[in-house]
Amino acid sequence: MRRGNTRKCTAVLVGVGLLIGSGAGATAGAGAGIAAESDPTSPADLPEPTQEQLDYSVQRWEPNNVQEWNTSESVVPLVTNEKDGDDAVITLASDILFDFSSAEISDKAEKAIAKTVENVPDGTKVTVSGYTDSIGDDAANKKLSKKRAQAVADVIADSRSGLDLTVKGYGEADPVAKNTTKKGEDNPQGRAKNRRVEISYDDS
Repeated sequence: MRRGNTRKCTAVLVGVGLLIGSGAGATAGAGAGIAAESDPTSPADLPEPTQEQLDYSVQRWEPNNVQEWNTSESVVPLVTNEKDGDDAVITLASDILFDFSSAEISDKAEKAIAKTVENVPDGTKVTVSGYTDSIGDDAANKKLSKKRAQAVADVIADSRSGLDLTVKGYGEADPVAKNTTKKGEDNPQGRAKNRRVEISYDDS
């Protein structure tokens, strides 16, 4: 009775190994022993596994063969801060602030925008510039980019009335990334970076 139970357990392991074993070697090595048998109807019907089949049923993971996932490029931050000479440049991701072809800002986004300028001294000249990617009509892109920049400027004005605001819309001009690849194909990641609103001011 004990021997029968052992055989049944081992056979189940081999059946799993056949499913997860990698490469043609796993299929050939494990399948050779049962090719002449009729299709098993239960684990108990499987033949006694050979050592070769057991070896093939074990997946060995080598350090260099494990896929590593880097999520740093897969999440787009709402706000990024940079320095351009004496100017501080705050970049807001349009895709997070606005819906497609929209210039309306959500309440949560308003709070995030207000926080970006909370430490800017009163009287500072602040330029709010809107940009789009290269998809669509240039005139329409300029109009949309300015409407989005104005929406951001309105939020800033509500929270910081002491700032001197200027609003500009540049459309698809001044891209920070390539809209297309070297082969002329579409570059969605690059276009996403170009759809933005920048807040800049003298921070010397």
